[in-house]
Amino acid sequence: MSKASGEGRFELANGPANLHDAVDRWGPDLNLWPDLMLVRRAREALLADRDFRQYRDRTVAEAERLRRAAKLLDQRIEESGSVERITRKLMEATGARAIHWRRRIAALAAVMVVSAALGSVLADLVPADTDQQRIDVVQLDTLVFGPSEADF
Repeated sequence: MSKASGEGRFELANGPANLHDAVDRWGPDLNLWPDLMLVRRAREALLADRDFRQYRDRTVAEAERLRRAAKLLDQRIEESGSVERITRKLMEATGARAIHWRRRIAALAAVMVVSAALGSVLADLVPADTDQQRIDVVQLDTLVFGPSEADF
């Protein structure tokens, strides 16, 4: 897809080339489209262009049919219990066990306690470095002392 820029050369555009592509890309709800100028063109075309209006209405109807079909399929899957059956068979086939979160959280807490204890013991065993040299920094403010007193 390309669009003409103001300087007479062509650049690749990230957006759709026409309104039909925009409906396919962002759906029939114009409020969800990111490009406001394209939304304005689409609203004008909905009133003026019968072909675009028919295409958008057909897309709305297809989206509604797909939504109903997906809802029906989800309901059938839930009623049949196939997800639980597949999960159970995979667990049996792989030999994996169910995750017990309480045990994992308890193990994490134990690791934290042990690491804190080791850190405090290490801090007690390693002598503190007390031989650091002290550095004093004196900063003179020329507004307080004046330029003549600071030799400026």
